[in-house]
Amino acid sequence: MDDRNLLLIFAGLFNLIWVVLFLRSYFRGINRKIANFFIFNVVTVFLWIVAMFFYRFSQENETILILCRFLYVTAILIPITLLYFSYFFPKGIRAHSWFKIFSISLPALFLLYLTLFTSTIINDAYKINGEEHFIVWGQLYFLYVLYIPLYFLWSFGILIKRYRENSGLVRSQALYILIGVSISSFIGMITNLILPSFDYFKLNWIGQVATVIWASFTIYGVARYRLADIRIIFRKIIIYSFSAGFAYGIFFFLAWFFNNYFGGIFKPSTYLLGLFIAPIFVIIFLWFFNFIQRIANRYFFFSLYNYQETINNLSQKLNYLNDLDEIITLIVDTVKKSLQLDKAGVLLVEESDGLIRYRITKVIGFNEKNGISLVQDNFLTRHLQKTQKPLVKEELVLLARDSKSQQERDGFLELESNMRRIEASLCLPLMSSKKLIGIVVLGSKISQDAYAKEDLELLNILAYQAGIAVDNARLYKQIQDLNKNLQAKVDEQTKEIRNAYEIEKKARQELERLDKAKNQFIL
Repeated sequence: MDDRNLLLIFAGLFNLIWVVLFLRSYFRGINRKIANFFIFNVVTVFLWIVAMFFYRFSQENETILILCRFLYVTAILIPITLLYFSYFFPKGIRAHSWFKIFSISLPALFLLYLTLFTSTIINDAYKINGEEHFIVWGQLYFLYVLYIPLYFLWSFGILIKRYRENSGLVRSQALYILIGVSISSFIGMITNLILPSFDYFKLNWIGQVATVIWASFTIYGVARYRLADIRIIFRKIIIYSFSAGFAYGIFFFLAWFFNNYFGGIFKPSTYLLGLFIAPIFVIIFLWFFNFIQRIANRYFFFSLYNYQETINNLSQKLNYLNDLDEIITLIVDTVKKSLQLDKAGVLLVEESDGLIRYRITKVIGFNEKNGISLVQDNFLTRHLQKTQKPLVKEELVLLARDSKSQQERDGFLELESNMRRIEASLCLPLMSSKKLIGIVVLGSKISQDAYAKEDLELLNILAYQAGIAVDNARLYKQIQDLNKNLQAKVDEQTKEIRNAYEIEKKARQELERLDKAKNQFIL
């Protein structure tokens, strides 16, 4: 096997891993149908690499021709699936979208038919000793040469448009996809389309290897801008792989056992025994699955967690708490423990004489003065009131870059500088009745990982529950204070009435004494 085939194997494995990642991730945070289009595109790239490997490996002329046709069929699918993705990214499929998909697919379907079932695109392909296989082009090959670059340029134009009209993460996602795809497709069109048109086939394998550039740029976009959470994907791959291996191991052990001691798998005695083995296997498998989850979380993914369980536990505990300090402590401890953070704090809004102030109610790791200085930034509080979503420090530069006004841009940059100075990584608004009642300030993860999409989903739900709980606790305290004030006033009034009664009683006794003395004097 030559070095070129080894490079193709490497590129194929690289893209295969990428396919698996996207099959599990579904572009977290993006419409699932959009993710499907991108998955289809990556799958066609992988098939293109596989087709080139077997095409180069083949030695029989008849097989070479068949594989050559399949190779160029897979190449037709790459730009059309990329166009699907770029066309509907990031908002998803809308009304009449399927008609548009069918319309833009007609040229590709026509070329697929010509390439696979006629000789008008590829007339012949055969082996030349010591050289790359030679391809004889058909009379309509020029249609193929026009189709590939036109559809790629169409996709690039749409991605550029998406880049210009969006902001934040979507803008960055479009940029990195565009860079990776444009570089690898340009190389591929030179080495696998233009040069072969002039019967130069020595470099017609480089385009497949160049797809590694595309995947690398997209992976960077994933890791840097959370197109998908790689850590969670790998965690699931490990858990499911070990669980599948365990299930297969049990299956083959039982097959060996039945063949050696019961004469085969498909015997009446084995059917009967299977009725007893099946429930036992289910119990053992569930135990093993949970065991692998614990091991993976403990030794490979320490910062990951079951966020649904976290939410359920917090909800149950909040139902039984009315004390504000206990609620704040529970919230901070839950977030800090679940996300494995080094710092966390809560600041609550207090209104007095029409003025809004922030009071630090709980701080772990932060300097209290730093926390107050952060919320003195009115830009932060206005932004949190407006968006009602977590604000991540790493995204402030992107928000500043995409701001429409200089004042807003300066606000984001100054806020990023302040958060970096006090070592805050995320600000989470506490909302109640669409009103900002507090801010949860979080530091970095102990693992130094970025906040993932699942982290933000968890924090959104926790903030919603915490906001309601804090507001209820405040109302409960106000009612308690009101009851205490009422009781104090009742006690005060009762005391005054009692004192008045005593005074009246003494006065009456004094009058009775004087009246008695007067009667004695007259007598």
